Amino acid sequence: MKKIISFLFLICGATNLFAQKNVKSEPLLTNPTGDISFFVKTYKQAMNYNDLVVATQSVYEILSTDSSNFAWKDTLARLFLMRGAYDQSVFVGKELLNKSPDDIRLTEMVAIALQSAGDSKQSLEYYEKLYPKTLNLYHLYQIIILQYSLARLGECSANIDLLLKNPDAEKGTIDVTVGQGYTQKVPYKAAALNIKGVIAKQLNENTAAEALFNEALKVMPDFILPKGNLEDLKKEQMKVPE
Repeated sequence: MKKIISFLFLICGATNLFAQKNVKSEPLLTNPTGDISFFVKTYKQAMNYNDLVVATQSVYEILSTDSSNFAWKDTLARLFLMRGAYDQSVFVGKELLNKSPDDIRLTEMVAIALQSAGDSKQSLEYYEKLYPKTLNLYHLYQIIILQYSLARLGECSANIDLLLKNPDAEKGTIDVTVGQGYTQKVPYKAAALNIKGVIAKQLNENTAAEALFNEALKVMPDFILPKGNLEDLKKEQMKVPE
Protein backbone atom coordinates (compact mmCIF):
# COMPACT_ATOMS: atom_id res chain seq x y z
CA MET A 1 0.00 0.00 0.00
CA LYS A 2 1.31 3.39 -0.95
CA LYS A 3 2.09 5.44 2.12
CA ILE A 4 2.78 9.12 2.45
CA ILE A 5 4.64 10.62 5.37
CA SER A 6 3.31 14.13 5.47
CA PHE A 7 4.93 17.17 7.04
CA LEU A 8 1.40 18.27 7.91
CA PHE A 9 1.09 15.59 10.59
CA LEU A 10 3.90 17.36 12.43
CA ILE A 11 2.32 20.73 11.83
CA CYS A 12 -0.95 19.54 13.37
CA GLY A 13 0.84 18.69 16.61
CA ALA A 14 2.14 22.21 16.86
CA THR A 15 -1.00 24.01 15.71
CA ASN A 16 -2.54 24.48 19.15
CA LEU A 17 0.61 26.15 20.43
CA PHE A 18 0.19 29.00 17.97
CA ALA A 19 -3.58 28.99 17.42
CA GLN A 20 -5.27 32.31 16.96
CA LYS A 21 -8.52 33.16 15.20
CA ASN A 22 -7.14 35.86 12.97
CA VAL A 23 -3.63 36.90 12.08
CA LYS A 24 -3.27 40.57 12.83
CA SER A 25 -1.46 42.84 10.41
CA GLU A 26 2.15 43.36 11.43
CA PRO A 27 4.49 46.22 10.57
CA LEU A 28 6.67 45.43 7.57
CA LEU A 29 10.36 44.71 8.06
CA THR A 30 13.08 47.21 7.23
CA ASN A 31 15.38 45.98 4.47
CA PRO A 32 18.84 47.55 4.71
CA THR A 33 20.23 45.57 1.74
CA GLY A 34 17.47 46.45 -0.73
CA ASP A 35 17.22 42.91 -2.17
CA ILE A 36 15.16 39.78 -1.58
CA SER A 37 18.03 37.84 0.01
CA PHE A 38 17.61 39.84 3.22
CA PHE A 39 14.04 38.59 3.64
CA VAL A 40 15.01 35.02 2.78
CA LYS A 41 17.68 35.13 5.50
CA THR A 42 15.23 36.74 7.91
CA TYR A 43 12.68 34.02 7.18
CA LYS A 44 15.21 31.24 7.84
CA GLN A 45 16.40 32.87 11.04
CA ALA A 46 12.82 33.36 12.26
CA MET A 47 12.01 29.70 11.59
CA ASN A 48 15.13 28.67 13.51
CA TYR A 49 13.68 30.46 16.53
CA ASN A 50 10.10 29.40 15.82
CA ASP A 51 9.09 33.04 15.37
CA LEU A 52 6.16 32.50 13.04
CA VAL A 53 5.11 36.15 13.03
CA VAL A 54 8.42 37.40 11.63
CA ALA A 55 8.59 34.43 9.28
CA THR A 56 5.17 35.39 7.89
CA GLN A 57 6.25 39.03 7.50
CA SER A 58 9.34 37.91 5.61
CA VAL A 59 7.30 35.81 3.19
CA TYR A 60 4.95 38.73 2.57
CA GLU A 61 7.96 40.87 1.69
CA ILE A 62 9.33 38.22 -0.67
CA LEU A 63 5.94 37.91 -2.39
CA SER A 64 5.69 41.68 -2.74
CA THR A 65 8.50 41.43 -5.29
CA ASP A 66 7.32 38.17 -6.90
CA SER A 67 3.61 37.63 -6.25
CA SER A 68 3.43 34.58 -8.54
CA ASN A 69 6.11 32.59 -6.70
CA PHE A 70 4.41 29.22 -6.08
CA ALA A 71 6.94 27.95 -3.53
CA TRP A 72 6.72 31.00 -1.28
CA LYS A 73 2.91 31.10 -1.49
CA ASP A 74 2.95 27.47 -0.40
CA THR A 75 5.17 28.49 2.51
CA LEU A 76 2.74 31.25 3.43
CA ALA A 77 -0.18 28.80 3.49
CA ARG A 78 1.79 26.47 5.77
CA LEU A 79 2.69 29.33 8.11
CA PHE A 80 -0.97 30.33 8.36
CA LEU A 81 -1.83 26.74 9.29
CA MET A 82 0.90 26.62 11.91
CA ARG A 83 -0.35 29.90 13.41
CA GLY A 84 -3.92 28.68 13.59
CA ALA A 85 -5.05 31.13 10.91
CA TYR A 86 -7.12 28.46 9.21
CA ASP A 87 -9.24 30.69 6.98
CA GLN A 88 -6.13 32.32 5.50
CA SER A 89 -4.48 28.93 5.04
CA VAL A 90 -7.54 27.65 3.16
CA PHE A 91 -7.70 30.78 1.00
CA VAL A 92 -4.06 30.55 -0.12
CA GLY A 93 -4.20 26.76 -0.39
CA LYS A 94 -7.23 26.86 -2.69
CA GLU A 95 -5.56 29.53 -4.82
CA LEU A 96 -2.57 27.23 -5.28
CA LEU A 97 -4.79 24.21 -5.96
CA ASN A 98 -6.41 26.09 -8.83
CA LYS A 99 -3.04 25.91 -10.57
CA SER A 100 -2.03 22.48 -9.24
CA PRO A 101 -5.26 20.53 -8.60
CA ASP A 102 -3.51 17.16 -8.25
CA ASP A 103 -1.03 18.31 -5.61
CA ILE A 104 -1.51 15.79 -2.78
CA ARG A 105 0.30 17.84 -0.14
CA LEU A 106 -1.74 20.97 -0.86
CA THR A 107 -5.00 19.00 -0.85
CA GLU A 108 -4.10 17.56 2.53
CA MET A 109 -3.18 20.99 3.91
CA VAL A 110 -6.53 22.47 2.86
CA ALA A 111 -8.37 19.45 4.28
CA ILE A 112 -6.60 19.86 7.64
CA ALA A 113 -7.16 23.62 7.74
CA LEU A 114 -10.88 23.22 6.99
CA GLN A 115 -11.20 20.48 9.60
CA SER A 116 -9.39 22.62 12.19
CA ALA A 117 -11.70 25.55 11.34
CA GLY A 118 -14.73 23.34 12.01
CA ASP A 119 -15.88 23.07 8.40
CA SER A 120 -16.48 19.32 8.43
CA LYS A 121 -18.42 19.19 5.18
CA GLN A 122 -15.78 20.90 3.02
CA SER A 123 -12.94 19.13 4.81
CA LEU A 124 -14.58 15.78 4.03
CA GLU A 125 -14.74 16.68 0.34
CA TYR A 126 -10.99 17.24 0.27
CA TYR A 127 -10.19 14.04 2.20
CA GLU A 128 -12.43 12.11 -0.20
CA LYS A 129 -10.36 13.46 -3.10
CA LEU A 130 -7.17 12.64 -1.23
CA TYR A 131 -7.68 9.07 -0.06
CA PRO A 132 -8.01 7.38 -3.50
CA LYS A 133 -4.67 8.92 -4.45
CA THR A 134 -2.81 7.98 -1.27
CA LEU A 135 -4.57 4.92 0.22
CA ASN A 136 -3.28 6.34 3.50
CA LEU A 137 -5.03 5.01 6.62
CA TYR A 138 -4.81 8.43 8.26
CA HIS A 139 -6.82 9.96 5.43
CA LEU A 140 -9.42 7.16 5.53
CA TYR A 141 -9.76 7.54 9.30
CA GLN A 142 -10.37 11.29 8.94
CA ILE A 143 -13.11 10.51 6.41
CA ILE A 144 -14.69 8.18 9.00
CA ILE A 145 -14.48 10.81 11.75
CA LEU A 146 -15.95 13.54 9.55
CA GLN A 147 -18.76 11.34 8.21
CA TYR A 148 -19.67 10.41 11.78
CA SER A 149 -19.71 14.07 12.83
CA LEU A 150 -22.02 14.83 9.89
CA ALA A 151 -24.33 11.92 10.86
CA ARG A 152 -23.63 10.14 7.58
CA LEU A 153 -23.66 6.86 9.47
CA GLY A 154 -24.18 4.49 6.53
CA GLU A 155 -21.16 5.83 4.64
CA CYS A 156 -19.20 5.97 7.89
CA SER A 157 -19.89 2.27 8.63
CA ALA A 158 -18.95 1.28 5.08
CA ASN A 159 -15.61 3.08 5.39
CA ILE A 160 -15.00 1.51 8.80
CA ASP A 161 -15.42 -1.91 7.16
CA LEU A 162 -12.98 -0.82 4.45
CA LEU A 163 -10.44 0.22 7.08
CA LEU A 164 -10.87 -3.01 9.05
CA LYS A 165 -10.02 -5.05 5.94
CA ASN A 166 -6.70 -3.25 5.61
CA PRO A 167 -3.83 -5.50 6.79
CA ASP A 168 -2.07 -2.48 8.32
CA ALA A 169 -5.06 -1.43 10.45
CA GLU A 170 -3.74 -3.24 13.52
CA LYS A 171 -0.13 -2.08 13.06
CA GLY A 172 -0.68 1.59 12.30
CA THR A 173 -1.69 3.93 15.12
CA ILE A 174 -3.58 7.19 15.49
CA ASP A 175 -3.76 9.65 18.39
CA VAL A 176 -7.31 9.53 19.76
CA THR A 177 -8.71 12.09 22.19
CA VAL A 178 -9.94 10.17 25.24
CA GLY A 179 -10.48 13.07 27.63
CA GLN A 180 -9.93 16.79 27.99
CA GLY A 181 -6.31 17.41 27.02
CA TYR A 182 -5.50 13.70 26.98
CA THR A 183 -4.89 11.39 24.02
CA GLN A 184 -3.99 7.75 23.53
CA LYS A 185 -2.01 6.27 20.69
CA VAL A 186 -4.37 3.60 19.43
CA PRO A 187 -4.27 1.08 16.56
CA TYR A 188 -6.53 2.17 13.72
CA LYS A 189 -8.44 -1.10 14.06
CA ALA A 190 -9.32 -0.50 17.71
CA ALA A 191 -10.32 3.12 17.05
CA ALA A 192 -12.55 2.10 14.13
CA LEU A 193 -14.21 -0.74 16.06
CA ASN A 194 -15.02 1.68 18.88
CA ILE A 195 -16.68 4.12 16.46
CA LYS A 196 -18.65 1.28 14.89
CA GLY A 197 -19.78 0.28 18.39
CA VAL A 198 -20.91 3.83 19.11
CA ILE A 199 -22.94 3.83 15.89
CA ALA A 200 -24.55 0.50 16.84
CA LYS A 201 -25.43 1.92 20.27
CA GLN A 202 -27.01 4.98 18.65
CA LEU A 203 -29.13 2.63 16.56
CA ASN A 204 -30.19 0.78 19.77
CA GLU A 205 -28.28 -2.32 18.66
CA ASN A 206 -26.81 -2.82 22.12
CA THR A 207 -25.76 -6.46 21.69
CA ALA A 208 -23.77 -5.57 18.56
CA ALA A 209 -22.35 -2.50 20.28
CA GLU A 210 -21.13 -4.55 23.24
CA ALA A 211 -19.46 -7.07 20.93
CA LEU A 212 -17.70 -4.29 19.00
CA PHE A 213 -16.43 -2.57 22.17
CA ASN A 214 -15.07 -5.90 23.41
CA GLU A 215 -13.45 -6.52 20.03
CA ALA A 216 -11.74 -3.11 20.27
CA LEU A 217 -10.42 -4.06 23.71
CA LYS A 218 -9.00 -7.31 22.33
CA VAL A 219 -6.90 -5.20 19.99
CA MET A 220 -5.91 -2.74 22.75
CA PRO A 221 -6.91 -3.80 26.30
CA ASP A 222 -6.18 -0.41 27.89
CA PHE A 223 -8.12 1.66 25.33
CA ILE A 224 -10.12 4.06 27.51
CA LEU A 225 -13.03 4.84 25.16
CA PRO A 226 -14.48 1.32 24.65
CA LYS A 227 -14.00 0.62 28.38
CA GLY A 228 -16.12 3.65 29.19
CA ASN A 229 -18.67 2.77 26.53
CA LEU A 230 -19.07 -0.73 27.99
CA GLU A 231 -19.58 0.73 31.46
CA ASP A 232 -22.26 3.06 30.09
CA LEU A 233 -24.01 0.11 28.44
CA LYS A 234 -24.02 -1.86 31.68
CA LYS A 235 -25.45 1.10 33.60
CA GLU A 236 -28.24 1.47 31.06
CA GLN A 237 -29.04 -2.25 31.26
CA MET A 238 -29.19 -2.10 35.06
CA LYS A 239 -31.78 0.69 35.05
CA VAL A 240 -35.15 -0.54 36.17
CA PRO A 241 -37.98 0.75 33.98
CA GLU A 242 -40.57 2.84 35.83
